[in-house]
Amino acid sequence: MTRTVHKIAAACAMVFAAGTAHAATDPVNWNYSFELKWVDADFTKGSSLFDSNYQNSSVVSWGYFGGTDGVLTSRPEYARSSIIIDPVYRGNGTPLTTGGEAVAANAFIHTNNAIDGNFNTLTNATLQLSIVLTAKDGSGYTKAWTEQFDVHFIETENRTGDIRADADIFTITWDGNYSQTFTYDGFEYSFDYFENETYALNPLLSSQCSKAGAAANCVGFLTPESKKTPVDFGFKIAAAPVPEPETYAMLLAGLGIV
Repeated sequence: MTRTVHKIAAACAMVFAAGTAHAATDPVNWNYSFELKWVDADFTKGSSLFDSNYQNSSVVSWGYFGGTDGVLTSRPEYARSSIIIDPVYRGNGTPLTTGGEAVAANAFIHTNNAIDGNFNTLTNATLQLSIVLTAKDGSGYTKAWTEQFDVHFIETENRTGDIRADADIFTITWDGNYSQTFTYDGFEYSFDYFENETYALNPLLSSQCSKAGAAANCVGFLTPESKKTPVDFGFKIAAAPVPEPETYAMLLAGLGIV
């Protein structure tokens, strides 16, 4: 019985190798473009005369109108909180080599200044990710994806004196890993866009999700008062040969012969 099993395994391996050898010789490498941007945002209605909230493709911010986005300050008259994407767009910089090392992508950073409860504060926003890959073989083949992710957020009033209790809560309908597969020229490609080394996006407690207005088992992070939370992303691509249809016929024939 053992010899028979070994014969079957050897025959299958030979047939599979013959079929894959007939596929494209090598996987291709890629040009790329990535865009990570804010497409909308909602804020609470504050009562302060010095209130200002703002949203464009790279910035969502709120607080005192005289402050500077992305800057930590201990002066209440300059306090603004923000989530800034940098860069919004990233194109062909470091080569994207199939089977190679991960490449740096986009990033965003949350800056948490102590905002008075009378100011407008962020409640919800939408983050959009757009990806375009173009094969570097001169064929003009492209693969593109666009996804949107919902953000729920609460700016705490920073009154308890407890750093963790005063932390702002950021949640997103995305766990920081975005994967796609596609077939091109005899290979199945696996593309991954993921949080790279910052490890900020993690499951939150149900109570934290609820406080931010998100569903249970949400993913996100807490930013203590007067701190920043960065979230960096990277991407990579791998490939494996796709057996051609006749390979499966050869495989069945080989099994029959065995």
